[in-house]
Amino acid sequence: MRSSRESERSFGKKRLSIFVDANTIVSALFFEGNEALLLKLGATGACRLVTSEYVLREVANVLRAREFRINHDEIPKVLQFIHRAVVVRDDVSEEDLKERYARLGDKKDVPVLAAFEKFKCDLLVMGDKELLTKVKGAGTTKRALETILRET
Repeated sequence: MRSSRESERSFGKKRLSIFVDANTIVSALFFEGNEALLLKLGATGACRLVTSEYVLREVANVLRAREFRINHDEIPKVLQFIHRAVVVRDDVSEEDLKERYARLGDKKDVPVLAAFEKFKCDLLVMGDKELLTKVKGAGTTKRALETILRET
């Protein structure tokens, strides 16, 4: 499913495109801090946050976990909020996954890497140490916020 925000054009400078993983989104929803600020900046259009259906399914699974104590009827509302702040793109193809499979030891991160590269985002925001060291453009939320502030 594609967000209507995906077709938005910004005037002047190109908005920074930032791919966010499930941990970043979940942290933004439940905790104050850099991740929450990044999600707010995405919602206001200061940057273009991007993710994939794969990541959104991971977020939905986390939201269903007992420790978060979210009423299951509320989960669709939370997912709608995410769709307003983040462009949610279709999953990448099996071919895209296979091309990148050997690059990572943790195979569950391959869909994140493949989507980040396929969607040609400027930054990949997540906290996974392997991705941070192996992927050009991967960085922390703090780095993304510093980049956004420099660009605006």
